[in-house]
Amino acid sequence: MNGSVSPEEALTLLGDRGFALVADAAHDGMPVALLSRSDLTALRNRRAAALCPPDAPARPAVLLPSGMTLGELVGGAAMTLLALSPHGAVVVDPSGAVTVLPGNIVDDFLDHGALLPAEPRGAFDMSATDSLLAGDISLPLALVACAAPGCGHINHLGFFDPQRPPVCAHPSLPPHTLTIARG
Repeated sequence: MNGSVSPEEALTLLGDRGFALVADAAHDGMPVALLSRSDLTALRNRRAAALCPPDAPARPAVLLPSGMTLGELVGGAAMTLLALSPHGAVVVDPSGAVTVLPGNIVDDFLDHGALLPAEPRGAFDMSATDSLLAGDISLPLALVACAAPGCGHINHLGFFDPQRPPVCAHPSLPPHTLTIARG
């Protein structure tokens, strides 16, 4: 979905899918948020004009390569990125098609060694019209819009330590700590 879509329209477009992947046209169509139905409802109830208004950057989107196993995810630096996205991650295959890896599947793996289902589940599939990412992206990666006043720069993170947030990479502003929108 485009970040300029209204929450009401997004809820309609969401249909029976569990998550909406929000792309921001101002940032070359890069995915900037993974939102749940409850996120969209909260935005609608707050009377937000758009999913990604300029004054309120969206939650980060975490992108993972489709070839990554759950064991590789939980054993590597990509696991730190999941602290940025409460719902899970966006899994991208080499063609650019995407699906959602819900956080509860990662939790189940950590708790019980459960495996990711071999077949995608319908509730997690993205619509065909929203299934391609623009450009070449090196994964795993978190795309984090800086929520500092006047910023909004999309930062690309390969690792995240919540105790030591990185400096925002905005090329035109003085160095400042990356401020992360939490909801």
